[in-house]
Amino acid sequence: MPGLYLHTSSRLETLLEDLVIVVRKPLPFVLQPELIVVQSLGMGRWLSLELAKQQGICANVQFPFPRRFLSDVFRVALPETPEGKHFDREMMTWRLMNILPRMVERPEFDAVRNYVSGEQPGLKRFQLASKIADAFNQYIAFRPQMILDWDAGKENHWQAILWRELTRQGQGQHQAALGRKLAEVLNHGGAALKHLPPRVSIFGISTLPKFYLGLLEALAGYIDVHLFVMEPTPQWWQDIVSAREEGMILKKQPNRTAEDLHLERGNTLLASLGKLGRDFLGFVADLDAAVHREAFIEPCSDTMLSSIQGDIYKLHDPVRKAPLSGNDRSIQVHSCHSAMREVEVLHDQLLALLSDNPGLQPKDIVVMMPDVGTYAPFIEAVFDTPEIQTQRIPYSIADRTARVENGIIDTFLTILELAGSRFGASSLLNILESPAVQGRFKLAQADLEMIRVWIDKAAIRWGIDAAHREKIGLPAFAQNTWREGLDRLLLGYALAGGNSQLFKNILPCDEIEGGLAETLGNFIEFTTCIFETAKELETARTLEGWQVTLREVVARFFDATEDVEREMLQVRRVLESLGETGAACGFDEAVELEKAGIDVAHEPRIRKRHLGDDVGAEPVDAALFGKHVHGGRIDPRIDRSSHQSHGDRHTGIFVHFHQRDRRQHGDGRLAYGHDVRIAAKRVQNGNQIIDVIVQIERSVSHRDHSGIRPFGDVDVMIW
Repeated sequence: MPGLYLHTSSRLETLLEDLVIVVRKPLPFVLQPELIVVQSLGMGRWLSLELAKQQGICANVQFPFPRRFLSDVFRVALPETPEGKHFDREMMTWRLMNILPRMVERPEFDAVRNYVSGEQPGLKRFQLASKIADAFNQYIAFRPQMILDWDAGKENHWQAILWRELTRQGQGQHQAALGRKLAEVLNHGGAALKHLPPRVSIFGISTLPKFYLGLLEALAGYIDVHLFVMEPTPQWWQDIVSAREEGMILKKQPNRTAEDLHLERGNTLLASLGKLGRDFLGFVADLDAAVHREAFIEPCSDTMLSSIQGDIYKLHDPVRKAPLSGNDRSIQVHSCHSAMREVEVLHDQLLALLSDNPGLQPKDIVVMMPDVGTYAPFIEAVFDTPEIQTQRIPYSIADRTARVENGIIDTFLTILELAGSRFGASSLLNILESPAVQGRFKLAQADLEMIRVWIDKAAIRWGIDAAHREKIGLPAFAQNTWREGLDRLLLGYALAGGNSQLFKNILPCDEIEGGLAETLGNFIEFTTCIFETAKELETARTLEGWQVTLREVVARFFDATEDVEREMLQVRRVLESLGETGAACGFDEAVELEKAGIDVAHEPRIRKRHLGDDVGAEPVDAALFGKHVHGGRIDPRIDRSSHQSHGDRHTGIFVHFHQRDRRQHGDGRLAYGHDVRIAAKRVQNGNQIIDVIVQIERSVSHRDHSGIRPFGDVDVMIW
């Protein structure tokens, strides 16, 4: 029966049980896919495995993200009103690049004109267009009514004027306009609505714009909409305020007190960390749900961690410390002097935990940190080389950027970064370390070691030649440049000088003989390609021109074997989209490489599948495991900072034990896989601060709220 069904609980497992009951009910058509909207790939993968465990199979289930789901709804319900790709963030960037030069002369654009004037106006214009496009993209989702008001001609500041110009030249409609039209169709009905999916479940999403929730509520008049929401407490906590918020409120009303205004702290930790989640749950509370099922489970209070969980559950702010046993290790704090030492202590602690808990498996442990890329080298150094090989802990690292995971992308971007550089000897050798580049120039790893010796003997340090050094503003001397060094190597092969006789003021380098000449020739071909490519990259081109040039760079440097074809596909896909963007947005201005928007390295992060037997590294949203370790001193970056208040920023390392699951299941295994996960910490919403809530806090000038995704009854270690 169509309607909005709201499921709330303090436990993710309880929500999963409700989801299993929902999906067990067959859909009207056997080939119709089950739709479960999630906010991350990790959550979708975990749900698919848990559904398979509960039902014996998980097939024909799709896990779209919220925006993708609504786009599909627009396409079905509004077949004659296509969604405009011109309002994608990347497309808007280039359209704004085209529009801004005409608009900045208007008096409303004084601030913009002052910014883009002066040195490097082209680069400033690109950076400004990127920021404005990102802001407009956020406005569409979080402030749709403001966007619709701008469309109607309200407000005449520069952003509103620029938006109207953007919509006037764009094709199709943006999501805010489509949402309003969809609401009208849903209110009056239509033949296209019969093609809507019969059921959709929204699971484990920590926040959604009010605009999205309104559309889901309207859809509930025609289909089953099941909303599964985590809440830390069954009590009403939307009105609690943090100490900082209370201070700001009282500052605006100096003649009133907190008692006069009925300001409540509730639980201090929840109030300070849960601002974003508190707002979201306020939106959820306003929904007109046909059925609201609550299934809250009060935590026990036998450990320090569970006591903190219980205080949050009861909205209680304890005045005294709760009496605890002396051997309570549910929360541990380890202070380390460096990242390397943090990982060494982590390794020792994991060995002790695995030794003391025979039922604990590596797959029950997840390690989190603010930035996996920073810690990955230390993790590999410590975990790959234990003092005793029998004590080696298997692990895997996930949530690293595409550049880190994909060697082709890293090498490709390194080549692009050479343009305008000093051409240090190590930078070219780093490129040559790629097997795909070695294969293209018929070189092997053994040849690379010989080339290193040649570069050292020929005293090659940096700079192409004297002219190149002069071009970058340095004295025009040829000593220790690539050109002089290669000339010495070639002359040493043709005319041995015993490292003492000059020829045309060149000292031959007697290191080449016999079959090594072919290796030298291949290496010189590589350096020639590098120098020519760097010169080509200094010329401004249109986006379509950059697409052609960069395709040539890929063909010039990489041997497209079957082993690397999969990695090269990602580069080709980005280059293809570059040309398509230029053609679609009508931007035909020549731009330099740094403004061409080559976004290969910022593709979605690559995550390994969670099915191995080793320790893994991945984000919190995918880390549904038993034991949890969180580490790091790097401040986490918060998304949508412009749409939330600012509070304290926290860092730390956590190790969690899923004790409750051990009691229930015997083997202590909470989720799939057989490995310890080392994960990038993604700070989530305050409504999910249930299990992991104690972190090391430090003050900074610009502070953000941070919250932690639930993991059940666990133990925590903090570094």
